[in-house]
Amino acid sequence: MIKRLKKIAILTCMLNACTAHAIDGISIQNLSEDDYIGDVPKVLTVSRLAQSKEDSPSAVTIIDRKTIRASGIVDIPELLRLVPGFYVGKNAGFIYNSNHAVSYHGMTSAYTGAMQVLINGRSVYSPLYGGVQWSELPITVDGIDRIEITRGPNAASYGANSFLGVISIITKDAKDLTGSSVRLTHGNGRNEALYRYSGNLNNDALNDVNFRVSVGYREDNGLDNRNDYKRTNILNFQADKRIDANNEFNIELGLTNGDRADGEAAKDFVLFVPRMRDISSNYQLIRWRHNVSEDSDFSLQAYHSSNNTDDNFTSTNLRANARRLTLERALRRGTSLATAQAQANAFAASLRDDQISLNNDIQLDRYDIEAQHTFSAANNLRIVWGGNLRLDTTYAPYWLGTENTDHFNLQRVFGHAEWRLNDQFLVNMGSMVEHNSFSGTDISPRASFNMKLAPKHTVRFGVSSATRTPNYIEEKYNDATYIPRRPITNPPRSYLFKRYADSGNLTPERILSKEIGYLGQIGNFNIDARLFDDDIRNILISKDVTISVPPNIVSLNIPKTYINGGSAKVRGFETQVKFQLLNTTQLMANFSHVDISSDNALALPNGFTKSAPRNTFSALITHQFDHNWDASYAYYQTGSVEALGDGQPVALNRRQDVWIARKFNLNRVNAELSMAVENLFDENYQEFALYNTVGRRALVNLNLNF
Repeated sequence: MIKRLKKIAILTCMLNACTAHAIDGISIQNLSEDDYIGDVPKVLTVSRLAQSKEDSPSAVTIIDRKTIRASGIVDIPELLRLVPGFYVGKNAGFIYNSNHAVSYHGMTSAYTGAMQVLINGRSVYSPLYGGVQWSELPITVDGIDRIEITRGPNAASYGANSFLGVISIITKDAKDLTGSSVRLTHGNGRNEALYRYSGNLNNDALNDVNFRVSVGYREDNGLDNRNDYKRTNILNFQADKRIDANNEFNIELGLTNGDRADGEAAKDFVLFVPRMRDISSNYQLIRWRHNVSEDSDFSLQAYHSSNNTDDNFTSTNLRANARRLTLERALRRGTSLATAQAQANAFAASLRDDQISLNNDIQLDRYDIEAQHTFSAANNLRIVWGGNLRLDTTYAPYWLGTENTDHFNLQRVFGHAEWRLNDQFLVNMGSMVEHNSFSGTDISPRASFNMKLAPKHTVRFGVSSATRTPNYIEEKYNDATYIPRRPITNPPRSYLFKRYADSGNLTPERILSKEIGYLGQIGNFNIDARLFDDDIRNILISKDVTISVPPNIVSLNIPKTYINGGSAKVRGFETQVKFQLLNTTQLMANFSHVDISSDNALALPNGFTKSAPRNTFSALITHQFDHNWDASYAYYQTGSVEALGDGQPVALNRRQDVWIARKFNLNRVNAELSMAVENLFDENYQEFALYNTVGRRALVNLNLNF
């Protein structure tokens, strides 16, 4: 208790100092409403129409570049702690998942695939496991202009994997900045360096081309006592070319490569061997925008992305590791020490070789083309419609049990209409028709009715439906690891270690979401509140499956397969507020309460009803002392959660961050030196699983612009 009072006292003193300095330096009488509120931001993602938040068919959170800077956060997924209902956990797992776990309203896992993630309209989720490798994205936080997060299903606009929401990352335009910039970050286990040059080409051959090129690297030692080192080299290029008043081209190119530590011998003696994986990715995107008329425009976008993992490795010391793990498991079952030792020795002696080679190489490619047409059918009716073709190719011999490359085809047609009945009432209606190789044809409609109660006070009633197409691991996971055993015979005698034997033909998970939202503004106080009631069915679960093996094969375990299981209800409320305390001081706070229930929990994955924290809260207060000094304080509280799959029950945790920045000039160089401390009071806690202990981390950042 005394320890907590000391913390409160320290923070109170900090806030008092900020407030006193602010009042000393400004005149309250000179503040206008524009000083408090500023321009009303337009939402670009939710319906594919540019709308105000009051006109949007779904709840949306905007994290702008000012908030990103003031948070002091260096990892993109960490920014989502500022969004109500989101769970973010650092996870240093065992294989291919040394990654942040990010979820919204549950279904939390190392491979959470219930949300669409876009970078400038390019989908970056993995077709193999449905999630996002956040550390492999070819962007850094300071290159982001804004992040728009749709809170709720948005398959009507972006397809099947927009099941619980959409995270749309929008980077800064090439014309936003000119000249060079250098960004250096150093701290506990973290190093980062980035050079960026922005310019304009204005000659006869290339008239009025804005471009930006960035090159850098980031290195992270990860969590203590975990094998999760990450190093990523980054190169990207962006160019904008305006042909004339009605036509513009955009080009984006990106490349990453690096190393990933993986595995843990204590988990098993074959697949989880500690090692270093080589990763690389690249993408190419071109976009054409054409202004048809004053109230009509057309865009055509095409991109290719590739993600590669070089993970062809050899498991060594099989006998010693097999002996140790067999002994440990036998003792956990209550077997006597003598018997357990005999079993362990016998199993180890039966192995013919002391090593085995495995091919866990992965090659993922995506080819995508999309057309979109936006127009006004009448003064009060705006429409957007379009279509999308996609081909995903997947080479993953370990996961799919074949050396062949698999192909996944997808076709979509979408449309949305915004009908303004009068100044008070607005109707949004939209739908997506999608056909894919796994689940056939699905339709995902959405409708909302927005009613303006008074100026700056709006109520929204919405209903939407969405599907989640199974990913490759759920549909076609069919591994088989053969370990030769003695005596040598023909055909060879082997042990079979098989985790999954998927039979496919799964039905998509489905959600029906109903919501009531309220957006209000009273002076310098803004609130966004939402009640939600979601019904999810056809939830995928894994169960034991019996397989037949030849007489010369001995199966070491019982494999599993995915099937469609039961249903669940997700109900609750969430709110986010922004309060401009003073012209130089702003508070942003979020709260969410989520309750997951089911009439048949046995037909759900273990821990499903606990896969979202019941309560989450976050607050970020930012203050500008003067033109040169800025500071912020953030508080994050996450309730207990039990993630699916590799996750384990973890208790409620609290985290407090501080950030301070100083701007200064060095001759012609505009510079900023900042320092951020995460988990200020070093409250060691766990995220996602008990093996992920998060401690304090301090980071120093230097920005130079010239």
